[in-house]
Amino acid sequence: MSIAPAADIVHLWMEQGAPVRLVWAAHRYRAVSTEAIRAAVDHDALSHPAERLVGWAVIGRGEHDPADVRLFQLQRHGAGWLLVDVEPA
Repeated sequence: MSIAPAADIVHLWMEQGAPVRLVWAAHRYRAVSTEAIRAAVDHDALSHPAERLVGWAVIGRGEHDPADVRLFQLQRHGAGWLLVDVEPA
């Protein structure tokens, strides 16, 4: 069950290409676990399968409330990130 309103903007901090922190709804979270979400790229000019990063699945723990653990589904939107789904982890 999703509790995220549509098109929430998430501020994401990256280190070595992976999320380490995020801010959503004025709450700060530290990434405990991350998984890249990729989509296949299909083009006649490619001789090998290719993928592109389209989002992240991030398990985040609240900085001010360590009991607040959530699974965030994030999607790239221009230069930023949108929250697609969030649920308690």
